[in-house]
Amino acid sequence: MKKMLRHILFLCLFLTMALPVSAQTILYVPADDRPVSFQSAVDTVAAAGYTVLVPPREYLAGRSREGDPERLWEWVLTNAGQADALVLSADSLIYGGLVDSRVHEFSSVVLEWRLKRFNQLKKLCPQTPLYTFSTIMRSPKASGSPVEPAYYGKYGSTIFLVTSLQDKAETSGLTDAERWQLQAASATLPADILADWMNRRAKNYQINSQLINLTRTGVIDYFIAGRDDTAVFSQSHKEGRMLKQLASDLSVQKFTSFPGADQLGMILLARAYNTLNKATPIIMPYYALGTAGATIPRYEDQPFNQTVTEHIIAAGGIVGTADQRPDLLLAINTPLAAVTEEAELLDNIPAILSSTRQFVATIRNNISASIPVAVVDVAFANGADNALMTELNNNRLLTRLSAYSGWNTASNTLGYAIGQGLMAKTTNDTERLKLLAVRYLDDWAYQANVRKEIYREQSDLRDDNVRYLDQPNTELEALVQKKLRNFASKQLWLKPDSIQVTFPWSRLFEVEIIFLSPEPDHDSH
Repeated sequence: MKKMLRHILFLCLFLTMALPVSAQTILYVPADDRPVSFQSAVDTVAAAGYTVLVPPREYLAGRSREGDPERLWEWVLTNAGQADALVLSADSLIYGGLVDSRVHEFSSVVLEWRLKRFNQLKKLCPQTPLYTFSTIMRSPKASGSPVEPAYYGKYGSTIFLVTSLQDKAETSGLTDAERWQLQAASATLPADILADWMNRRAKNYQINSQLINLTRTGVIDYFIAGRDDTAVFSQSHKEGRMLKQLASDLSVQKFTSFPGADQLGMILLARAYNTLNKATPIIMPYYALGTAGATIPRYEDQPFNQTVTEHIIAAGGIVGTADQRPDLLLAINTPLAAVTEEAELLDNIPAILSSTRQFVATIRNNISASIPVAVVDVAFANGADNALMTELNNNRLLTRLSAYSGWNTASNTLGYAIGQGLMAKTTNDTERLKLLAVRYLDDWAYQANVRKEIYREQSDLRDDNVRYLDQPNTELEALVQKKLRNFASKQLWLKPDSIQVTFPWSRLFEVEIIFLSPEPDHDSH
């Protein structure tokens, strides 16, 4: 009898061990429905083996659609009980989305009513980690509608100049020439225009202040306030300083603020991933020769090594030291000089310098030592470094990386490289290669090469900073698709016919890459 019981117990134990473990679930509300905010982030987490709950796309902000905070909150409160972790965009839940946060007309009463729902959510799911991100409203040097108020196209550069000089006056003082410049610029700026802009910023600052208070009281477990499109002296930088002072009693394991907006969801998804895995990965930054971590990238307001450290901690990792074997090597391709020029410039040519060869050799040696490598390509803004990509390809390393990123701002690039690099640990090779293929086609093929060809060839397009299309343009999409397929046939392992391209926000600034499944040829790439 005892022998039979032992057999039964052993069989039960065996069957328990053999049962598939149900995937843990992360509920995610992105800042809008752009691929970098939504689909690419979701694909990364799903590829790592997690179930991702996301709201219906029609609730999210789109190219010509405001987000719906009320329906989003209703969806969150209905579905939060299914989640093991929550990653939420406060911009979506309070204003409707990232762009909505810059152009909305909501009263403070409405905004604060929506904010109170975070308390309701915490009471509903008291044990579920709640990670929240928002943005400090950006202050770009130039922009326009529909991503800014309509007047920004005319007065944006003056607004930036006035507020950046005011910030500088507070931090380091102005020269006589700068004081005269501030007075002259202020005189040309209509008072009602500046008041409208500053009033919306004041609401944004108040919401971020209250999100810090919710973090202090434990309603929010971790909060990032991203400084969207900022500069060393700017209104965003000033408000960032003020918020950091307000949150000075909070540890780096509760709150941070750093440059960038579009990568914030990915960083907090990585934090949720590490929390659910009970992991604290060691991440080692390695810089290319040049200004390295001292580089202050375009569109940002601090040295990049500070930004790297802050991102690593926000993702739930620790910065490695020389005596440690890292869980992930961050290979950071910074420029030789201190300036990160635009990737579409003619200077971005595949002329391989000895510094690039040395950088790639270090990547190859670490991969050979079985250390996962994520490449952070920030030598240029808004696209890949053609010389680096050519050398990686020459060394057959494109398919061996854990992650690669080279899009938009340096912080956007960094956040994606860290998030995808960490989650590659539980991602199979097929899915890892899909994620890499999207970045190579977007950041390298399109952003650094094809986009400037389109600008040159399509002279009738609107000549602004992102080249908006007045309506969906299937002929232009077909042309870009043809160019990317041609690029892939020469440089990548993909079947060219599997690549599909759209302009998800009807602007040339970004594309969405859709394909079936890449089939790598490890012998040739």
